[in-house]
Amino acid sequence: MHAKLKYVTLMAVFAATTVSLQGLPSAGAAEDSFRHIAYAGGTRITAVGTTVSSDLTAESAVNGKKAATASNKVASVKVSGLVQVGAVTTDVKSEEEGIGFKATSHARTANISLLNGAIKVSAIDTTSVAESNGTDAPTTSTTTELLGLTIAGKKYPVNVPANTGITIPGVAQVVLNASYTSTSGKTAVAQNAGLYVTLLKARSGVAAGAEIMLNPTFTAVAQVTDKTGGYQLGGGGYGAYAFAHVGDEIKAETGKLGIRVLPPLGTDGKTLTNTTAKVSVSGLLSAKAIESSATGVTTPALSEATGTSEVLNLQLFPKGLGSLISAKAIGSSSHVRLDGEGDPVTEGSLQFIELKIAGKAIPIDVAPNTTIDVAGLGKVVINEQKEIRVPGVGHGYQVNGLHITLDTAKAGLPVGAEIQLATSQAVVYH
Repeated sequence: MHAKLKYVTLMAVFAATTVSLQGLPSAGAAEDSFRHIAYAGGTRITAVGTTVSSDLTAESAVNGKKAATASNKVASVKVSGLVQVGAVTTDVKSEEEGIGFKATSHARTANISLLNGAIKVSAIDTTSVAESNGTDAPTTSTTTELLGLTIAGKKYPVNVPANTGITIPGVAQVVLNASYTSTSGKTAVAQNAGLYVTLLKARSGVAAGAEIMLNPTFTAVAQVTDKTGGYQLGGGGYGAYAFAHVGDEIKAETGKLGIRVLPPLGTDGKTLTNTTAKVSVSGLLSAKAIESSATGVTTPALSEATGTSEVLNLQLFPKGLGSLISAKAIGSSSHVRLDGEGDPVTEGSLQFIELKIAGKAIPIDVAPNTTIDVAGLGKVVINEQKEIRVPGVGHGYQVNGLHITLDTAKAGLPVGAEIQLATSQAVVYH
């Protein structure tokens, strides 16, 4: 059996990828030019309406019109009953080729166990490449190596044909070396995942149809026309993100839950929303729903970005019949506006209902960047607000409803781990 990764159009993928504050020029007058995008991650889990929807773990990403590189690594990723992996390393780069680019994304994940051992792999190594130089025909390639792969006890070779389908009866549909490539005109797109698993029936609190990707990689190079005349935008929102750094390495990471990213060229004033229902990370948090949104306008007269995120019925670090932190609702919003008249507007806000920390009710008018120390937990910053103003680069604003730094190991997270809740961001690059 053969299968394809679900293909998302080039511009839609541009819209769904986080962009950094570096290397993005102003949009200026309409002109044809080349743009690149490359991202890679260790895992991506999609189980909307059931439990966790996790964006890329150990994500590396570049996006823009200038050559760039990025890398990341994580020591381990675990989602109870579904995914357990060891070290993940990712790296991406774009190189100038003629008047275009060559974009490469790479991911390597080791010591993998899926579905309580039904699928085991010593290591997966995946690479996607897309190249368009403006003169020659564009080219693409994808490769995956599967070291020590066993599925339901059966061994498989290191190299398997693209889009090899395997069924574990009554358990899951598996695609090995899931690959999609396309070239059209001066556009090149290459997408791959070392393993792509779809559940055939519910397990571990996750409904049938949930998807698990290992080593999702994506690259694209395209000739585009900027017609907006405004500045490029960034930001968006996510409901929760937990991670632990050891030096420059991430030891543990959930991925950004319920994420919605603002497209670089805006949304024409429309609001893009991501709603994730019944979020649960064992021992760490549960929520009835996460809703994040992004709205943007970019024109010669106005460039404006807004990001929001809201978490409903939050329970963090459940304990007995209660939890260390709870709220009926907690949400934040961030907003940046440049209109060519006066100084840019950069602002944010926090909203919550019945927020309690260690049994203490928090007043609704809590000041920005209020910090409290909670015994047996760590430092908690409420209504954390950050502004970034870099002349010639961009203006940004971020609000974390809660930002927790642990001084006690909890829920598999070590001392020093950080948790962000109800995070919103807005950026205008110029």
